[in-house]
Amino acid sequence: MNGDWLERAGLRGELREHEPMARHVSWRAGGPVRLAYFPADLEDLRLFLSRLRRDEKLLFVGLGSNLLVRDAGFDGTVVFTHGALKALRLEGDGLIYAEAGVAAPKLARFAANQHLGGAEFLAGIPGTVGGALAMNAGCYGGETWRVVERVLTVDRAGQLHERAPGDFAIGYRHVGLKGTTDEWFAAAWLRLPAGQGAASRDRIRELLEKRIASQPLQLPNAGSVFRNPDGDHAARLIEAAGLKGLASGDARVSEQHANFIVNPQGSASAKDIENLIDEVQRRVRAHFGVELVREVRIVGERAGSQESGVRSQESGQAGDNAAAQAAPHSLPLAPDAFGRVAVLLGGMSAEREISLLSGNAVLAALKASGVDAHAFDPAERSPCRLAEDGFERVFIALHGRGGEDGTVQGVFETLGLPYTGSGVMASALAMDKWRTKMVWAAAGLPTPPWRMLRADDDWDAVAAELGLPIFVKPAREGSSVGATKVAAADRLAEAYALAARHDPLVLAERFVAGQELTCAFVGEQALPLVRIVAPDGNYDYQNKYFSDQTRYFCPSGLPEQIERHIQELVMRAAALLGCRGWGRADLILTDDGTPFLLEMNTSPGMTGHSLVPMAARAAGIGFEDLVLRILREARCDE
Repeated sequence: MNGDWLERAGLRGELREHEPMARHVSWRAGGPVRLAYFPADLEDLRLFLSRLRRDEKLLFVGLGSNLLVRDAGFDGTVVFTHGALKALRLEGDGLIYAEAGVAAPKLARFAANQHLGGAEFLAGIPGTVGGALAMNAGCYGGETWRVVERVLTVDRAGQLHERAPGDFAIGYRHVGLKGTTDEWFAAAWLRLPAGQGAASRDRIRELLEKRIASQPLQLPNAGSVFRNPDGDHAARLIEAAGLKGLASGDARVSEQHANFIVNPQGSASAKDIENLIDEVQRRVRAHFGVELVREVRIVGERAGSQESGVRSQESGQAGDNAAAQAAPHSLPLAPDAFGRVAVLLGGMSAEREISLLSGNAVLAALKASGVDAHAFDPAERSPCRLAEDGFERVFIALHGRGGEDGTVQGVFETLGLPYTGSGVMASALAMDKWRTKMVWAAAGLPTPPWRMLRADDDWDAVAAELGLPIFVKPAREGSSVGATKVAAADRLAEAYALAARHDPLVLAERFVAGQELTCAFVGEQALPLVRIVAPDGNYDYQNKYFSDQTRYFCPSGLPEQIERHIQELVMRAAALLGCRGWGRADLILTDDGTPFLLEMNTSPGMTGHSLVPMAARAAGIGFEDLVLRILREARCDE
């Protein structure tokens, strides 16, 4: 949209036309919206609303985890709150103030860190505070409105209103403001009892592990599709009706949790999903006389005919229009060919928590594919026990030291157990950014200038040699642990001290301005690039895992010739290090079109929202197929 118009109106946000909603909903499906506004903050949102026509159709969206926009799109304006309405604080009266765009799990962690209890259940809600308020979201025995003291709403004129719970009709998965529908949640004040921070964090971890184990989080989904009927569970009814695996187009009922509809290849249309919802309702009604009520919201215009073309995956029996439907994509792999598989997760590195998420996602995918897979945490038992426990293959989902640096790979070489990813030497080399850069530079591959640091260095001389800004980081850590972007020479000593706490080898690297990219590969195939836009251009640990503002684009939007050149560069860089199986390189693309290699990851993140699965989806490879492809590459060094 015209930036001049926004400036003249005094608006600081971003306005887009015909924005595809598949980018913004967790189902990764759906049509465009006529206008999309990304406000800068609450005050900017108020001003934007005051500028709109009073009859404009409005839709507020947080994380898009409970929403489907039909393929023909939504002829109105969508306001995106996540990343904008992000204020979160503990106020003087002991209440927590959380704006509508704050992710519910983030609120749960914040409450725990303030030693307040009762909000742990929010860690299991895959949405924002605004969405949780709008539907009285709950799980694991908790419900949002039980902890709400009062709320802040905004109306069409941009006016704010403080309201008490008594102003609303609050029910199971439904909340309505008495007397009007033209207000939207902007924030809430929560009253929580005193608790123990450590106990709350343990409970949050327990709930997340339970959610990971029981739900298909590795695949695009919208959470529970149907409300639970009185005295029963929607998932039980759907499973009892034999509907697990039921498919419509490229959407299907999850085999892991029957109340989830998944988009395994990322190619399902909104019509596929809506048809499947309708068919599940019809069959449950026919079997049990129970009317399942949707929990997800469906908006927008229908695109042509919505006749159902539903089929059963298990039996191969077709519905009325299934003759023209293609079978779901899958790799021709026999699950029992892998034998008993250990998924290594957790470990003792600084990246343990991320590894637990990756490992559990991989474990769920393998089990869903019929592989005899089991979790194995080397922090609890020695990997030397794997062979005597009857394991025949290992999927390494460890990150950082001990799992990505050749150590555990050496154990499996000794045991003769095939394992995923690179071998001993390549893993150790890729983990060491200093020696990786020496290999690349010796072969003429582009990588930013660098030098190693010592505690007694002349920091002014370092700044003069490399130029400012400078990245200072441990040479042998991952996930940006201990890394700092330094803009002044007098801050180098502090950055060095932080990095040296993680590794005595500390690397200083010239900052190269440009677009942040990552390129993954599986076997000999380079996957589509992912372009990363981080706040202030700083993709550090905070922005990588916790920021509400970091954005990812895949496809990257780069010209095909440039993308192909970068893919070829990454494959050469991996070959020089001796990498195999799979991995991911991080790069910077300067404005003049020069790609600079930063580092190589030999055991990248593997949650449903990680970069490798994201790139794989763009290549038509679903998460389960991706995991099987990586496992197929497992071997020992020859």
